[in-house]
Amino acid sequence: MPDDASELRRRVDALRVDRTSGASEILRRSLDILFAARDSGVDVREIARALCDAQPTMASLRNAAIAATSPDAQRLNQFAERVRRAPAALARFAIEHFSSTFDQPARVDGLHIVTLSYSSSVVVALKAIAAGRSLHVSCAEGRPALEGRTLTADLIAAGIRVTLFADAAIAGALRDADAVLVGADAIAPSWFLNKSGTTMLAAAASQQGVPFYVVATRDKFVSSEIASLLAIRSGDPNEIWDAPPEGVEVRNPYFESTPLDLVTAVISDTGVLGTGMVPDVCEH
Repeated sequence: MPDDASELRRRVDALRVDRTSGASEILRRSLDILFAARDSGVDVREIARALCDAQPTMASLRNAAIAATSPDAQRLNQFAERVRRAPAALARFAIEHFSSTFDQPARVDGLHIVTLSYSSSVVVALKAIAAGRSLHVSCAEGRPALEGRTLTADLIAAGIRVTLFADAAIAGALRDADAVLVGADAIAPSWFLNKSGTTMLAAAASQQGVPFYVVATRDKFVSSEIASLLAIRSGDPNEIWDAPPEGVEVRNPYFESTPLDLVTAVISDTGVLGTGMVPDVCEH
C-alpha cells in the first residue's frame, strides 16, 4: 500500500505542474487517480484533497472529489460515466444551436468563430459545427504557455481553417466574426473562470454586438459555496520577464473570472442555457 500511495502522489504532483493540458484532460487523469486510490485501498479523501490543491482553479475536480468521497459507492462511477458521455451531447447541442441561430447563407469563407487559448470542449464544438458547414476560426495564442497553438494544430488537422493572432490583437478578429466561443474551468452562478484575456475579449464582443458563448460540460458548474473555494492560479513571473529591473513587480495570472452579464449563453451537455438559467443549474 505505501508503494501505491507514493505512486499516486507522484501522479498528483505531475498534475500540479501541468500548465498546458486542458481542463477535460486534467479531469480524465484525475479520475484515473481517484479510481486507482479507491481500488488500491489508499485514503481517497487524502488523494481528493491533494488533487483539488494541485489544480485549485478547476471546478470539475471539486465535483469529482465530492463524488469520490460520497458514502454512495456508485457516485464516482456515475460521475465518470456522465463525463464520458458529455462531449457527444455537447457536440449535438452545439450543432443544433448554430444550425438554427446562424442559418443564413454562409459567406464566401464560411462561418467565422473567434476563440482563445485551448479548450477541448471548444474543439469538440468546433469540429461538430464544421462537419456540416464551412468554418473559419480565429484564435489568440494564449501566452505564456501558447496553448492556442495546440488548438490551431488540432483544428488544422481536422481540415478547419485557422488564423492565429497575438493575444493583444485578437479583438481585431471580431470585425467580421459571427460568434465567440470560449471554454471554462469553472462556472459559478454569476461568473465563470477561464484563461486571462477572456474578459477583454468578452467586453469587446459585447461592444461590437458579437454573440459570446461559453462552452462547458456540466461537471464545470459549481454552487456559490464550492466556487468560494476555487483559487485563481498564477504562473512563474519569469515566464513574462526573467530579469526585470529592480523595483518592477511582474504578475502572471493564468486565469480570471468573467461576469456572466457579458455572456450570450452557455453551451453544455445538458443544453444551451441562458445566463438566467445558470444559477439554478449551479446550485443543483
